[in-house]
Amino acid sequence: MESDTRVSVWEDLQHLDDSFQEQLQNLYSSDLLSVYVRQYLAHWIEAQDWDQASREVFLATVLFQNLLHLVDDQLSRFAQEQDTLAQHNFRKFKHDIQAKYQECPLQLAAIISQTLKDEKNILSAALEVKQEQAGQVPEIAMETGRHQDIMSRIADVKNRMQSMVKDVDSMESTQEIFDFRLKTFKAQEASELQKEMEKQLQDMLNNLDCMRKKIVDALKELLGRCETLLNFLQEELGDWARQQQLQHIGAPVDTSLTQLEMWITATAEILFHLRQVLKSLTELSCKLSYENDPLKLYLAILERRNTELLSYLLGRAFVVENQPVMSNPNKRPLVLKTNTQFSVRTRFLVKLPELNHAMTVTAVVDKNPPKANGYRRFNILGTLSKVLNTDDVHKEGLIAEFKHLTLREQKAGVGGKGGKGASDVSLAVTEELHNISFIMKFDYQGLLLDLETTTLPLIIITNISQLSNGWTSVLWFNMLCSDSKNLLFFNNPPVASWTQLREVLSWQFSSATKRGLNEEQLSMLAGKFCDNQNSVTWSKFCKENMPNSQFTFWSWIDSILQLIQNHLENIWNDGLVMGFVSRKKEKSLLKTKMDGTFLLRFSESCREGGITFSWVEFQGRECKIRSVEPYTKTQLSSIPLTEIIRNFKLIADENIPENPLKYLYPDIMKDVAFGKYYEHKSEVINEYKKYLRRHLIVVSARQTGNVQVSDLNFEFSLGLSDLDSLNSPSFQPFLIHDHDPMMPANPVDPLED
Repeated sequence: MESDTRVSVWEDLQHLDDSFQEQLQNLYSSDLLSVYVRQYLAHWIEAQDWDQASREVFLATVLFQNLLHLVDDQLSRFAQEQDTLAQHNFRKFKHDIQAKYQECPLQLAAIISQTLKDEKNILSAALEVKQEQAGQVPEIAMETGRHQDIMSRIADVKNRMQSMVKDVDSMESTQEIFDFRLKTFKAQEASELQKEMEKQLQDMLNNLDCMRKKIVDALKELLGRCETLLNFLQEELGDWARQQQLQHIGAPVDTSLTQLEMWITATAEILFHLRQVLKSLTELSCKLSYENDPLKLYLAILERRNTELLSYLLGRAFVVENQPVMSNPNKRPLVLKTNTQFSVRTRFLVKLPELNHAMTVTAVVDKNPPKANGYRRFNILGTLSKVLNTDDVHKEGLIAEFKHLTLREQKAGVGGKGGKGASDVSLAVTEELHNISFIMKFDYQGLLLDLETTTLPLIIITNISQLSNGWTSVLWFNMLCSDSKNLLFFNNPPVASWTQLREVLSWQFSSATKRGLNEEQLSMLAGKFCDNQNSVTWSKFCKENMPNSQFTFWSWIDSILQLIQNHLENIWNDGLVMGFVSRKKEKSLLKTKMDGTFLLRFSESCREGGITFSWVEFQGRECKIRSVEPYTKTQLSSIPLTEIIRNFKLIADENIPENPLKYLYPDIMKDVAFGKYYEHKSEVINEYKKYLRRHLIVVSARQTGNVQVSDLNFEFSLGLSDLDSLNSPSFQPFLIHDHDPMMPANPVDPLED
C-alpha cells in the first residue's frame, strides 16, 4: 500500500526490540482485531477517531461500513495478486466482525480504540527506554500538533453536523405539525376554543422561531469551524507542495497524498452535506415564513459562504501528483526536450465515487506566459484530454495521467530567442521557465467550477547537450523559490547559502546512488568556491569557469556524477571512493600511512569527469605521494577501475613491474576492499587466456623527481591464435607482451589537480 505523509505508529512498532515485540504479539493474540487488517489498513485505522466513535452510534456505524468497504477493496486486490493466505485472513475477519458487531458497532469501535491506546503505550515505553539509555530526555511526538488538530476538528464538525441534522429534522416535524394545526384553525369558525388554539399556535411559532435561530447559530458556528479546518488543510497542502519540490531535486522525503486525500475528502463530504441541509432549509422557509424569520434573513449568506469554502477547498484539492518527466534519455524531471515524449499525472484529492469517469482534465502549455520579448512559444501534442479515473494500480485517488505528450516549438516570425527589448534580461534557453496547466470542469450537486492546477516551472531544451544545464536551473529554482508561477525567476536569480547548496549537492548523489556526500567531501567542495563566504551566486555555480579551469563547477560535479553512475557505482556505494579530497588533504592523509597505502579521488582537471588513485611510497626516509593521470569514461568503458587497481604495475628500478597499491586508506588490504568485484571479471578474462600469449597488466613508468606518474601508454597485440571474435574494446587497451614489460611513457606536465 502507498504510505502516509508521516510514519505510522504501526511502522514504528515493527522496529522495536524483541521484548516489546512480544508485548505487541500478546496484544493481537486474541481474535478481537486481525493483525493482518491492522497492517494493511494501518494509516486509515490510525486516522479515525475511534474514541469518539465508541460513544456515537452514527459515527461508529459509518466507520464500520467504511472498514467493510476497505476490506472488500483489499480482497479484490489479493484476488488479482492470487494471494490466497491474505484472502483467507481478510475474508475471515470480515465474516467475524459482521457476525459480532453488525448490530453493535460501538463495541468494535471501543475495541479498536483501546487497542490503539495500548499500542501507543508500548511504543512510548520503548522510546523512553531507548532515550534513557542514550541519556536523553524523552520526547514522544507520534503526530504533529497540526495533524492532531485536523483529525480532532474533522471529528468535531462531523459531530456538530449530526447534531444539527437532528435539530433540522425536529424543526421540520414541528413545522409540519404547526402547518397542520394552522390549516385546521383557519377552517374553524370563531369561538372560545379557537382563541385557545390561536394561543397554542403562537406558542408553537415562538418555539419554531427559537429552533430556527438555534439552527442558524449552529450553521454559523459550523461554517466557522470548517473555515479553520480549511486553513489547516491549506498549510498541509503547502507543506506537501514544498516537499514535492525538494523530492524532485533528490531530497529523501515522502510525498504520499493518502492522508491528505482522506482529510480533504472528509471535509468536502461535510461541506456538500451542509449544502444539502441548506437547500432543505430553503425549501422549509418557502413553505413557512414570517416577519424576522432567521432562515429568510441568513440562509442566502450562509449558502454563499458554504459555496466559497467548497470552491476554495476543491480548487486546492486538484494537484499535479507526478511532475513532467521524460522516459528517455534520463529520469530527471522538469527538463523536457522538444519532440520527445514525457508523462505527467494529476490527482483530485476529493475521492467521491460519483466523480469517477465524470470529470475531464485538459492540458495547456504556457496558459499565462510572461510578457517578455524572445520568450519561446510551444504547442503541446498528444492526447490532451483525460477522464478522471480511479488509480488502476493502487485503487487510490482520482487521477488523470498523460503518458505520451510532446512539445513542439512554434515557428518564430521575427526576433526569436535573440530578439529582446531594451529592458529584457537575456536568458539562456536553460534559464527560460515554462509550465503546463490542467483544467477540469467540475459539476457536482449543482456546483459548477473550473478547477486548475499547474506544474512546477520546467525547462524546455532542443538538444540533449542542454540537459545538464537545464537540470541546474531546476535545482536552483526548487531550492530557493516556492512560488511556482514565478516564470521570470532567472531574470534576477537569488543567492544560495552554502547550507542550502551543500544539502542539494548531496541529494544529487544519494538519489542517483545509495550514498550521498559526507562532511569531509562537502568541506572540500565548499573550499572550491565559497571563499570564506557562506553564499554562492547563480553565476559562480554554473556560468563562470572555476579558477585555473575551462569549465564550471556544476559541469565538473555533474560529469563526476555521471561517471559514478555509469562506471563506479558499486565501489562508490561501498564507500571505497574518497572522491572529493584536495591534494593538500590527500598528502596529509597518506604521509602517515604504511607504504603502498592509496586512496581514490576525483580529478579536478577533467572536464568530462575523471578518477585517479594516489599512494604513498617511502624511499629510505623520504616520503613521496604518487598519482596516475585520471581515468575517464573512455578507459573505464573498456575495463572496470577495480581491474585496473588489481593489475596495475609500476616499473621498478630493476625494470620489473610491481603493483605499488597495497592498502586502501586507511589500512584495508586491497584485495579485501575490492576482492568481491574481481571474480566475475577474471572469469571473463580467463575465457580468452587460451588465445593470448601475454599477461593482463596496467603499467606506468616512474618519473624521477616528480610525484606524478605519466599518462598510461597502452599497447595491444594478439598472439598466434588471433581471432576476429576477440577484437573487443574491453580488452584491447590493457594487454602487453610478457617479454616486454617496459612500456614507453610520454612525459607529461604535473597535473593541475
